[in-house]
Amino acid sequence: MGAADQLAELLADPNGRLPLDRSLLLLAAARPGPTASVESGMAALDDLASACANSTLDGITRHLFHDKGFIGDHTDYHDPRNSLLDEVLARRVGMPITLGVVLMETARRLGVGLDGIGMPGHFLVRDRVLTEVFIDPYSEGTQINEGECLARFRSIHGPDATFDPHFLDPISNRAVIGRVLNNLTASFRGRSPRDLDWVLDLRVQLPAPPPDQRALAELCEGRGRYEDAADLLEQLALSTGSEAAAERAFLLRSRLN
Repeated sequence: MGAADQLAELLADPNGRLPLDRSLLLLAAARPGPTASVESGMAALDDLASACANSTLDGITRHLFHDKGFIGDHTDYHDPRNSLLDEVLARRVGMPITLGVVLMETARRLGVGLDGIGMPGHFLVRDRVLTEVFIDPYSEGTQINEGECLARFRSIHGPDATFDPHFLDPISNRAVIGRVLNNLTASFRGRSPRDLDWVLDLRVQLPAPPPDQRALAELCEGRGRYEDAADLLEQLALSTGSEAAAERAFLLRSRLN
């Protein structure tokens, strides 16, 4: 079974445990061309944990972001490699969410519980015990408080942007995977749209809120993936009662006959 099929099998079980490290390494291994093996990525994470002499949060962040040199890509943020966990482990460069995964998965191996925080525009990590402590993996693992989270949010979205306290709630592993796929979609759309299809193969496996379903259906239609687009629009029609979505799905199905 190939990497894409293995990941699809994990995603298909809504009640199953979804391991973040293996899932994102399978996602990376699903791309066309030669890739690092999933097991070598798992071993790299094991090695990072075993080499950490101080298994406290401070010790782990210092180990990763200072001793091992993991850093945010401030030169080419949307480089697709920044969303691929095997590349991030090899290059030690990434974006907030993938650097956050490296931190969470290294900490988990050392018995330190951390949660992913899906703040719009900037992924963060939170201590599971000291819940007022947040970590910014894109800023060399700096520990910040809620006020500093708000400042980061406003620096991205503008000083008048509405901030919902729930933006600082933990998100599921499934949501992390979905966000990585969204980032890859944005990267490939801007650079090489013909490389999008393997990402779409995975994205259609994930449940999504109605606005995301609609946008994904439009993207699939634009790529000539009419069956996927129709499936998404039918799901949208079922969940929202949208007659327009149902009609569009019917028209797309007619193209398949």
